[in-house]
Amino acid sequence: MKAIRNTKGRFFGLYTTQGTAMNAQLMGETDNYVSVYDRNAGVSRRLAKTSIAGIRIAAQNFGKVS
Repeated sequence: MKAIRNTKGRFFGLYTTQGTAMNAQLMGETDNYVSVYDRNAGVSRRLAKTSIAGIRIAAQNFGKVS
């Protein structure tokens, strides 16, 4: 989560445990959820923090990126 918070409004690759990959931008955060804007689909999504497998920011991988 620290890596996502440090994106400073930039887009990043987000990979979920269900196998979904999206180009996302952090919109908000609660104790259990994160709100992101999915640029691929053009919609806002609310994801459980436990469902985030990994992220990719500026050619750096954090977590499991597939």
